[in-house]
Amino acid sequence: MQEILVPWAAWYGKAPFKMEFPDHWEVAVHQMRGGPDIGDAGIRRALQEAIGALPLREFARGRSSAAILVDDLSRPTPAFRLLPYVLEELAAAGIGADAVKIICALAAHRPMTRDDLVKKVGLDIVETMQVLNHNAYENLEFLGYSSRGVPIWVNRDMTSCEVRIALGMITPRGGMFGGGAKLLIPGACGQQTIMLNHRHVHENFRAHLSEVAKMAGVSYIVNPLLNESLEISALVAGDTDAAFARGCELGREQYATQVPDAFDIGVFNAFPKDTELCQAGLAMTPLGGTKKTPFNENSTTVMCSASPEGLGWHSVLGPGTALRGKPSQPARRTILFSPGINKWDAASLFGEGIIFCKTWQAVLSELDKHHRAGAKVSVFPAGALQQAADADY
Repeated sequence: MQEILVPWAAWYGKAPFKMEFPDHWEVAVHQMRGGPDIGDAGIRRALQEAIGALPLREFARGRSSAAILVDDLSRPTPAFRLLPYVLEELAAAGIGADAVKIICALAAHRPMTRDDLVKKVGLDIVETMQVLNHNAYENLEFLGYSSRGVPIWVNRDMTSCEVRIALGMITPRGGMFGGGAKLLIPGACGQQTIMLNHRHVHENFRAHLSEVAKMAGVSYIVNPLLNESLEISALVAGDTDAAFARGCELGREQYATQVPDAFDIGVFNAFPKDTELCQAGLAMTPLGGTKKTPFNENSTTVMCSASPEGLGWHSVLGPGTALRGKPSQPARRTILFSPGINKWDAASLFGEGIIFCKTWQAVLSELDKHHRAGAKVSVFPAGALQQAADADY
């Protein structure tokens, strides 16, 4: 048997998962370009060389309070690593830790527990600072309507602070990049705003996010890019729009992955957005925007997610919600490999047409029914971070 090790279960373990394939199959691993960790010096340099804005310590000078938005465990952003530098910059501007609120911009996801918070921001910060879960149903301030007619409700703890920073990450999303203002909307908005933004805003999506960020005064970002080992391979800081644009340029380089012209079996791993099944579809991000059509009439897709938190929770796009609707039939034979769930979880998100396998041996048994010697297998080990090199967004 051929053995391929892929990263597995972000936030819940460091051991890779071993995928085995028969020797008579041709197996290729397609990794993103990535980059080395920039180290402490690189983090400090990025904060000093702010893009489209003054360095944070100068930007925040003369103000008395700050809010820092961070994402949850469904995202791999290492806030614990970056926050000490951001707090250092704020302190240099005269804003001490007691005047800083760290807000977990959950959007429609579940609240974070203490253990979650320790993982995300670090024990010292949990023990000594004000760390808050965003509530999409309460504690909101109404800012008016956007140009698209969407009512904009945002977190009131954030608007109570003078400096408002989004500490998310630049990541491909299959047709666009996440990061920048997206941590505010949907992250720190009300349920109605989240739902209507998802439902109605399709064209010029990023323009709408930028507009809402300006309405809410979120004018500064600190956004890393990560490699497959979840090290910081690049960092952009500064103006919410300008720094994000630079981050996207870097993302097109660092997340670039060569997609083959053809394969019989495509194995897409949702790492590092594999904590819950609700994010499993992001495993397919490497195909977003590609001009290639690598599938044939007998191809099999294998979508993998460790899902240590099980099905997960999403109040806008989860099972049974208005925007999720009834699951559609997969476009081709599709196997879902996820040890952390059961068949009911699988069907609730992906419908009865999905082939659910709880063990890798079950995956191999299913593949063996359809593929013989010489089958070409393409493995994308960190699918949620990988972007087709020929994508044009």
